[in-house]
Amino acid sequence: MTDRFNLDGFYLPPPIKISTFTKLKFGAVQIRLPVLTATTLSDVINQLLAAQEQHLSRQSTEAILKIIDAAVSRWLKPEDPMRRTAEAALPGITGLSPAMVRLGVTRLMEGFQRDVLTRILDQELGDLRMLDGFEDQDEGSRRLIRAMGPRMTTTILAGNIPGLGASELIASLLVKSSCLVKVSSDEPLLTALFARTLVEIEPRLAHCLAVVWWPGGKPESKSIEEIAFGRSELVIAAGSDEAVMAVHLTVGRSRPALPRLIGYGHRVSLGLIGREALDDLKAVSRNAALDVAMYDQQGCLSPHLFYVETGGSRFPRQFAKAMGQELARLEKELPRGPVDTATSARLHQIRSVAEIKQANGEEEVIVFGSETGTLWTVIYEADPTFILSPLYRTVRVKPIDDLMHVIPRLEAWRPYLQAAGIAAPESRLRPLAEALGRAGVNRICPVGRMQQPPAGWPQDGRRFIADRVRWVNLEMP
Repeated sequence: MTDRFNLDGFYLPPPIKISTFTKLKFGAVQIRLPVLTATTLSDVINQLLAAQEQHLSRQSTEAILKIIDAAVSRWLKPEDPMRRTAEAALPGITGLSPAMVRLGVTRLMEGFQRDVLTRILDQELGDLRMLDGFEDQDEGSRRLIRAMGPRMTTTILAGNIPGLGASELIASLLVKSSCLVKVSSDEPLLTALFARTLVEIEPRLAHCLAVVWWPGGKPESKSIEEIAFGRSELVIAAGSDEAVMAVHLTVGRSRPALPRLIGYGHRVSLGLIGREALDDLKAVSRNAALDVAMYDQQGCLSPHLFYVETGGSRFPRQFAKAMGQELARLEKELPRGPVDTATSARLHQIRSVAEIKQANGEEEVIVFGSETGTLWTVIYEADPTFILSPLYRTVRVKPIDDLMHVIPRLEAWRPYLQAAGIAAPESRLRPLAEALGRAGVNRICPVGRMQQPPAGWPQDGRRFIADRVRWVNLEMP
């Protein structure tokens, strides 16, 4: 690899030809993308629909699982050419450090190995054979049932975490749906690389996948979006609430009766530390720091703050200090990526405001921060108000008398809650989980695993596979 990268961030089914391209530039990395017209996109969709009918719909689920597993196995090998390209270019594109990219890609692919996907299919559908034909619904009832995926799925990707498009390609193929993916301007590479791997393994998939880009939400893209959404049976959109709403409105204009829309908008997460967990201060602070550091706090599973219970063997402020020490250690192992001037100024401002409060003694505030710059910041403050983080490894620690007292403070954030990491004895987990679930939280997991969700986890409360299919009943005479 050279110091400069000129790469294609798209995949088009043959024999589609593009004559006009644009480039997205990320410092030394330049990503070439096709400039689509309404006519070209219609041709692409014709290819996708025909291939789904002629090939993909006739494949067994086991055969598709074998193809996906082969692609994932390649990406788990450090020497794989596609993975090497991703590792070399993604730091420049995403701003994540090379070490973070390597770890993120590995974790992503480990979650999509064959045994994991088989388990997800069986859990969500009852039996993966439901995707291949009619099966008994109830023994002896002479009622049969099967699951059918959409002929075509259009997915609009967010770009905050690399690799989201790979999971969408996998999910679409599992339900035997051709897939049109619009990549994000923030990360337009990995999905195309993974699509090429799938096609290398099974050339007949060449006509079932398309990875493209257009300037979302722009007037000049209106006709393209209406064609894409109007000819899809399922549209999946991820991004800001405004972006998801814009897709929703376009879907309604394109074809009122169809397609179905699954939207993933803005979400926030938090951590809760029980007093008992403070007995092993080093372990719990290490786990919490890892949750903060992963992806530089850019994902919907990244904790914005931690509520720490009082009355334990250690004080919540000791936890804050220990987490700062662990973030300092992680800065050597998984360094934070660079930030732009505006972000740096915002991080400095938030730290400075907290330091002024600490110096003035206006309220109980203690700041623990990196010696140079704003590589990480932990703000301990007695005020229990839920406050969003500016991210990039900036996190607040707030003492609380009882973890159950956190629940009322989540009410204002109910529509946006995603995950809660908990460090507490197992005997306390169920009541906490019940309360958090009612408060709007979708995923509850141990601290230290917030950024490592299992494949197929119910993002925004939706199932990975089952929410993509429709059920067909056959009542025998």
